Amino acid sequence: MAVLNKKIDFMVTIEVENANPNGDPLNGNIPRDDINGYGEISDVCIKRKIRNRMQDTGYDIFVQSNDRLADGLKSLESRFNEAFNKNTSDDEVEEKSCEKWIDVRSFGQV
Repeated sequence: MAVLNKKIDFMVTIEVENANPNGDPLNGNIPRDDINGYGEISDVCIKRKIRNRMQDTGYDIFVQSNDRLADGLKSLESRFNEAFNKNTSDDEVEEKSCEKWIDVRSFGQV
């Protein structure tokens, strides 16, 4: 796969009627909206949808949702520890993580 060596920013505008693309679980799952009443879809929601699609097409994903665990590991820490040990250098972790998980290459990780 080609190396992504530049940051890519983008904005998407969508129009939806009679739908709830990103309900707020802390507010009765009603649609999220801004101060002007326009609906909002969070970056987290968009990233989850992209990760799920990547996973559906056969790519390995680091940040997996609990209902779509491909490797049975329920935490990011355990997934990380499965791939690396304490002696692995930061540079090697960065390189190998980008090779192994497409979402790390796409969105980065802390």
